[in-house]
Amino acid sequence: MAKEKTIAITGTSGHLASAVIPMLLNKGYRLRVLVFKQEPKSDITLLETVMGSLSDLDSLNRLVRGCEVVIHCAARISLNSNKDTSVYETNVNGTRNVFNAAREAGVKRFIHLSSIHAYNHTTVDGSLNEESEFCSRNAPQYDQSKRDAQQFVLQNASDQMEVVVLNPTAVIGPFDSKPSLIGKAIIDIYNRKIPMLIEGGFDFCDVRDVASAIVNAIDKGRNGQSYLLPGKWHSLADLKKIILDIKGDKRRVLVLPAWTGYLGLPFILLLAALRRQEPVYTKESIYTMTHGNKKISSLKAELELDYICRPLKETISDSISWFKQAGYLL
Repeated sequence: MAKEKTIAITGTSGHLASAVIPMLLNKGYRLRVLVFKQEPKSDITLLETVMGSLSDLDSLNRLVRGCEVVIHCAARISLNSNKDTSVYETNVNGTRNVFNAAREAGVKRFIHLSSIHAYNHTTVDGSLNEESEFCSRNAPQYDQSKRDAQQFVLQNASDQMEVVVLNPTAVIGPFDSKPSLIGKAIIDIYNRKIPMLIEGGFDFCDVRDVASAIVNAIDKGRNGQSYLLPGKWHSLADLKKIILDIKGDKRRVLVLPAWTGYLGLPFILLLAALRRQEPVYTKESIYTMTHGNKKISSLKAELELDYICRPLKETISDSISWFKQAGYLL
């Protein structure tokens, strides 16, 4: 039976894995997870754990041994990836290590979580799909790292180990225990810690819908194919209004032109350095907010992976409820 499959998962303390692990457990799969520094939030007694990392080849061999499927969720995300050498090392070399270990172990299917950032968002007809060009050499290192890792696994797909690549957009939703960069933004907007916004936005997709696509990709999806998993593009002003409407706060949202963000960037970076924190925004994030594609097609994923993405308002409402239950919000 399919449910008797043993599945190996990386990135198990991350947002995506926090949503997909319970789904897999509910379906009866046996799970073996790679634990780097932080254990997954799921009931650890239900999981077989392997301590290690994407650079520890011995741990990767132990992770994938005897598994039919590998779900590779682990990635390094950074707002300042051009100055973070660990981004490319983790996302490209780490992926190669997991992939090679899986192939040597006789794994049957490798599900790779890439990103919409692997693609060039400027297209001739304004729409983005799986046939669009990959990002250029001038793109941020994060984008290039997701492109190169995706190309590697697709080029090495075979009849012996099938490969399916999933490309979510900006993942948002409950079970965000770290929380993620977007999760922090929801919390800060709710608490009125962000007094103003910069023009721009993102295509947001619900973490639970992405997790469902991952589960479906165990048995569905074609070998050597990628699948875009978008939701719908919303401005940051839209996001803030939804959050404050749920809170019952009717105060206005101040939105500034993108160029003012560039002017304030030196101060933001200095403040982050003094506080030893990630900057609130960077040149990369401003560019992404203002140049992200607004017409990303999910048709292929809908037809082949039964992908559906719920409305952003539902996602935000459920996220706020989850953050309250988890103690992040009062």
